[in-house]
Amino acid sequence: MYKKGYEFERALKHKLESDGWTVIRSGGSKKPDLVCARNGKILVIECKATAADIIYLEKEEVRHLEKVAKEFGGECAYCVKRDKAGWRLVPISELVEAEKNFVLRLKD
Repeated sequence: MYKKGYEFERALKHKLESDGWTVIRSGGSKKPDLVCARNGKILVIECKATAADIIYLEKEEVRHLEKVAKEFGGECAYCVKRDKAGWRLVPISELVEAEKNFVLRLKD
């Protein structure tokens, strides 16, 4: 499982860099996964690779991502890669807050 996530993070990092972003990747299980900058814009990204149609995110994790982005003066998002499909950037505004977590419903 770690290898799948690691490969996704590295591929996304290289893609963003080829698009002109400067990207710092956090090693291991540290959060956030990527901090990106381009033309004065900061984007803080947490990566998720899954085969599921729904991802449940711990409230603490989402709040931490928001806090880090705010401290850097940027925005935050999740980048989700579906098995056998491409990846997409999901802004925090697409998350639905439930009682115990945040829910991200993935659409094809």
